[in-house]
Formats: sequence, C-alpha cells, structure tokens
Amino acid sequence: MTSADYVNEALKGIKEVYDNAMAASLEQFKENRAIAFYTTNVDDEIYNSTEGLTGIEALGEEETPPSLALEDGYTTTVSPARYGGAIVVPEKIYGIDKGDPTTKVDVYLRRQRDQLLKATQNKMIVDAFYILNNAHNASSLVLAPDSVELCGTHTWASGDTFDNSATAALDADAIDDMEEFGGAFTDPTDTTRAFPHNYDTIIVKMGSDAERMALKLFAFGISPISVADINIYKGTKTIVSSPYITPTNKAYWFGRDSRITNSVMLGVNRMPAMREPIKQNNEAIRSNVTTHYKRAIRNVPHDWYSGNGTT
Repeated sequence: MTSADYVNEALKGIKEVYDNAMAASLEQFKENRAIAFYTTNVDDEIYNSTEGLTGIEALGEEETPPSLALEDGYTTTVSPARYGGAIVVPEKIYGIDKGDPTTKVDVYLRRQRDQLLKATQNKMIVDAFYILNNAHNASSLVLAPDSVELCGTHTWASGDTFDNSATAALDADAIDDMEEFGGAFTDPTDTTRAFPHNYDTIIVKMGSDAERMALKLFAFGISPISVADINIYKGTKTIVSSPYITPTNKAYWFGRDSRITNSVMLGVNRMPAMREPIKQNNEAIRSNVTTHYKRAIRNVPHDWYSGNGTT
C-alpha cells in the first residue's frame, strides 16, 4: 500500500468517527428552548400564517350564522443553503517519512478532524443564534415576515401592530413590564379578544450580569431574609443560558412563550458529514465535509419579547 493509499484508507476510517461525534456535538450545543432545531427532507418550506376570525354577530332565533373566514397572514418561503469545509493532506505530509507514515499521518488526521468538527459545529450554531444576536438590529440579514427584526415594531398582515422590544436591563421592573405586555396582548384581527402571552422561558448570555439577575429573580431555593424581600417571580420561569449570545450583546435578554410554536428556526436538510476522500492532481488527498441547512423567523414573532439592556 502506498502512502497515498494509506491516507485514503485512514480518512475513510475516521469518517464514521466524525459523523457520530458531529451528531453528539450538535445535541450538546443546540438549545431547542431558544431556537427550533429540526431535521427535514423538504427543500423549500412554505409557511402560511393566519391571524384569527372576525364577524361574530348577534343572531335571531332562526337566522343563519354568517360564514367566517380566517384572515390571511404572511407567506414565507425558507430555502436551505450549502456549507462546508475540507481536510486536505498534502503529498509531503504523508511522504515525509516513507519508513513510518502511519504515526505522522494519524496524528495529522486526528488534529484536522477535531478542528473541522469544531468549526462545522460552531458555524451552524452561530448562524442560528445570529437571529438573537441581531434581534434589535434593523439591518439584520434575517427578518420576520413583516420585514422587521426579531424584536421591534411589528405589523400583522391585517394591519394591527405591536412592539415586542424594550431597552431596559433585566430586573424585576423589566419583568413587570414584560408581564403587563403579555397580559394585554390581543388577537390581531379583533382587539376585543384577549390573546394573553406567558413568556415563561428567559434566555440570557452565559456568565453575564443578565444571567445572574435571572437566577436571583427566578431560581428555586432562594429564601427572602424578611417579608419585604419576597420575590413574587421565584421559580416562575425557566432560565436558558447560552454561550452563543455574543459578549457584545451580553446585556440582551429574551422572554419566550413556550406554548406557542417557535418563530425562530434552523432546519437541517443534510447533517454535516464527511465525504469519500479524493486524490487530487497534485497528489494531495482531500475529504470534503458538507451540510445543508436554513434559518428563518417563520412567523410574526409574537412569541418573543426582548430587552437590549441599554437603560
């Protein structure tokens, strides 16, 4: 077996290891309580939203009820993009020591495999959390169906508006405002019909002041030292701390109503996987890693509320 043949076989040998490790890594770092991660066989996914019914009226004893129709919302099409990287073993790497190629090539391949694993995993999850990191950015590359960032002044297709953004840093007063916002929410097609939201999941940057405040406000087992220190919010929320909210946005905090289908999604059409090694014209051995996935805000994000912590 030549050195080049050996490298081909060695790359084939780590292929299964890579695929298994990649799957485990994604399970470790993705956070479905924050972003809807899922796999799909559908190429272009089309989401149609409806915004309620209107037209309920008083009827006489023998009067026929009027026919009602769902108010059409937005239609959103989400398509996957292709991403990838490669391991390339130059000829001189596997040809330096023809007497003992195994040791040198194995070490090289393991290092390359581990780095490619980390880079692929990081790219996918960073792309997902991009939506949260740009939640208050009108120039975000990922906008809601009404062409507004995740948290801002949104307009339903039927015309009513709501603003799910705030500037306050996370504290009890900010949560009071969020709770009032959720309790006052109404159906977009009939503002007399209550549509209350319970933002029961709090998402913060891991290790930030926002995380520490969330623990003080919502963690179990924290007892007041006197009657005046009673915390009415203790244990009422689930705290999700993510390292993928960037340090620049460490003051950001999010509330999400877990009862409602998540508007923020990342769909994987093809999981990251290592392809068969290919010998190049220059005698290098190349093995590609590719993946196909899509990210989007697939509905008007009334299930989200956020403060950017600037006040």
